[in-house]
Amino acid sequence: MRHSWLTNSFTLIVILLLSVKLLAAELEMVVTEHFPPYQVKAGDKLEGVAVEIVNALLKRESIDTQHLILPWSRAYHIATQQKNVMIYSIRRTQKREDDFLWVGPIFPANSSLQSKSSLYLWQLKSFKQKKVSTNTMRNFTLVVARDDYLMDEIVARYQWPTKNVMQVRTWPEAITALKEQRVDAIVLQKNNLIALSKLLAFDMSEFEPVVDLGRAPLLHIALSKHSNPILLKRLQQALNDLHNSQEYNLIEQKWRSSFTFD
Repeated sequence: MRHSWLTNSFTLIVILLLSVKLLAAELEMVVTEHFPPYQVKAGDKLEGVAVEIVNALLKRESIDTQHLILPWSRAYHIATQQKNVMIYSIRRTQKREDDFLWVGPIFPANSSLQSKSSLYLWQLKSFKQKKVSTNTMRNFTLVVARDDYLMDEIVARYQWPTKNVMQVRTWPEAITALKEQRVDAIVLQKNNLIALSKLLAFDMSEFEPVVDLGRAPLLHIALSKHSNPILLKRLQQALNDLHNSQEYNLIEQKWRSSFTFD
């Protein structure tokens, strides 16, 4: 009887280990972008609060997969064309809803890091035009990162003329285009603009918010559409557990000073 119990126990352990290995193998890659203050490329390393949250999530499921730091358009393309790919930090919009499997928000709803600030249309103070509104702003040339949610949330919502929208690969490129006066305006949350100002060493006082465009959709972790549904459920549960843990509280405390609260 004891021999049978030991045999069954050993078999169960083997099955569990194989299940963990199989689960890890089901996630082919993790893609993200340089997006301060959430993901910041520092030399060959990737740092930031979203990076640590995703790493903690993957560790809970014994998944060891390297993060690929790519221009957003490239990361987005991979996540829409291949299965078993994780992408973050991605805004959950109505247009994207059916294109991904949504693991969950980066931050829980009660997090102090969940940005409450609006999206603003920003211009250089030296070239700001008076009495800008949601109607007149469409006369401006706007710069956005290619495949960014702003193409859906702002360009589509306000029917911005295509000829007035410049698409670039990254947000640092977008800032450069504005500072070089190749475009008239950019749309960002204040904390993103502050993080970019620290990264690119420009003075925030050069910029002026001219139109309040409302709240941005929450940042999420997602899987490509045809990923394994069992993997999705496991990650959803693990993220929920992480959000309710002391581990998450410590991550948030560590990075709180990197955020500006409005």
